[in-house]
Amino acid sequence: MRRVGGTDLRLAAAVAEVEGLYAALLRARSSRRRAEVQAELSRAADRLARLAAVPREERSSTDAVTRSRWGRRRALAEHGARWIMTRFGAE
Repeated sequence: MRRVGGTDLRLAAAVAEVEGLYAALLRARSSRRRAEVQAELSRAADRLARLAAVPREERSSTDAVTRSRWGRRRALAEHGARWIMTRFGAE
C-alpha cells in the first residue's frame, strides 16, 4: 500500500473517534461527564482537522479528489471537523 493509504487510514480512525465521542456526548447524563466529553471531542476534532488539511501531492486534479471514495470521505471529514470546531470548539 502506498503511503497515501496510511494517511487515509489515520483519517478514517480520526473520523471514527469523532463519531464515537459525539455519540457519547449525546448520551452523557451528568453535566460533568458532558463537559469532559466535549473537551475530548474538541481535541479529537482538532486532530481530525489537522489530518484532513494535509495536502495530497499524489493527486493531480481536484476533480479526481472529489470523485474518488477517499476524496469524498476526506471532504466530508473536513466539513465535519469544521462543524464540530464551530459548535464545540474552544471559546
